[in-house]
Amino acid sequence: MNDPELTLLFDTLAIDSTWGKEKELAEFMGSQMETWGVDDVELVDSMLGRPSVGGRIRGTGGGKSLILNGHLDIYEMSPDWTRDPFKPGVEDGRIYGGGIADMKAATTAALAVMRRIATSGERPAGDVIFQGVSCHFEGGVGTRSLLEAGFTADGAICGEPTDNTIGTVHRGAAYLKITTFGKQAHTSAKEMGLNAIETMEPILRAMRELEGVMPYEPHPDLPGGPNLNIGTIRGGTKHNQVPDRCEMTCDIRLLPSQDPYDVKIQVEQMIGDLKKSDPRIEASVEFSDHWLSGPRLPYEIDRNSPISRIVADAVRQTGESPVYQGIQFWTDMVPLKQFGIPSVNVGPGTPPYSWADEWVELAKYRQIIEIYNNAVNNWCS
Repeated sequence: MNDPELTLLFDTLAIDSTWGKEKELAEFMGSQMETWGVDDVELVDSMLGRPSVGGRIRGTGGGKSLILNGHLDIYEMSPDWTRDPFKPGVEDGRIYGGGIADMKAATTAALAVMRRIATSGERPAGDVIFQGVSCHFEGGVGTRSLLEAGFTADGAICGEPTDNTIGTVHRGAAYLKITTFGKQAHTSAKEMGLNAIETMEPILRAMRELEGVMPYEPHPDLPGGPNLNIGTIRGGTKHNQVPDRCEMTCDIRLLPSQDPYDVKIQVEQMIGDLKKSDPRIEASVEFSDHWLSGPRLPYEIDRNSPISRIVADAVRQTGESPVYQGIQFWTDMVPLKQFGIPSVNVGPGTPPYSWADEWVELAKYRQIIEIYNNAVNNWCS
């Protein structure tokens, strides 16, 4: 294949970097950057055995620096795939491969730009930084570890799948774990116990009602209110034992006007009201460990901010008009902001983002390389 940028994507797609197994892909990307002459390349353990990879092309001086950020971890493959997810191919203008939309196409496009610059013999005035991050699904752990290792900049672009539209705002989330407490007993003497599954039932009903009455301010780029998904329920040990514990976990997607910590308080108050009418209810409300590893706060930046305007101009240079669209999911723009780095998101891929026979349009992959390359030239000059 005489197409180095498509070959690079095929190479990354062939490596299984399913959540928790990012090491091989991080090492591959690091070795490629070293081969191309990227100045600073480092593998950083974001969690034990799960490295992220950073690369820096040093500028000639006097320009602003830019991060191109993409995650390496992908979701588990659905058993409904009709092709091998790790043997990529092109068919009818689409590139197929596991994790290509979420988000190997964008991450590889950023890597392709690093190759263009490193092998061109010319350097921009400002530094260009590649962040290939592991542990994204833990809430930006990989991005934070690379920032702490010194791979920082004056601005950043994330590449989560938005069909190459520009995202300046996204939802936050509260991942809550609610546990009800009962008393174990045998079925033959169930009156001596307290069934924690039964005391969870009114909480489940109330949670569904709470979804529709939570206070929030509508956002023009994020239609609708908060979204609640009850994801897991676990309770009991055996069919003939009254369960003394029942645990429910849920995901509540929030608007920028909402704060996850306030939402947790609202849930606690709701359970307190239920207890007034049913004193049997004893329950705790906690953020899940998965949420605590990287709180999923909402994000928003002004469309007229310098980084937003630069990316919009980069899109125009490809012959397209920039389109802004709110993002319904969480991105690593939050940890970047926490380090004082303004960022926007633009990347290929369409809903549902991770599915059997996952694909990205070949034209969108080629376009995002040009957008990132233009943004580097515009920002770092």
